[in-house]
Amino acid sequence: MLRNDNFGKLQQQLCELKLEERRVCSDIRQLVRANRTIDFYKAQQLNKMRTGLKSKIQKVEASIMPNIIA
Repeated sequence: MLRNDNFGKLQQQLCELKLEERRVCSDIRQLVRANRTIDFYKAQQLNKMRTGLKSKIQKVEASIMPNIIA
């Protein structure tokens, strides 16, 4: 039962992280599409958020689906 509960929490966390990643990518896309100039700090912050979310998603996915070496 504990394993199923942990698995459910990991799946929920993965969904939340993917939604957050979509939001950040959408923000970046809107800024690029509008051809607006943004300060370097804002661009750096958005990039850090995107790369940080990708690494968190990979960690959670690795916990859900461990690598099977055949």
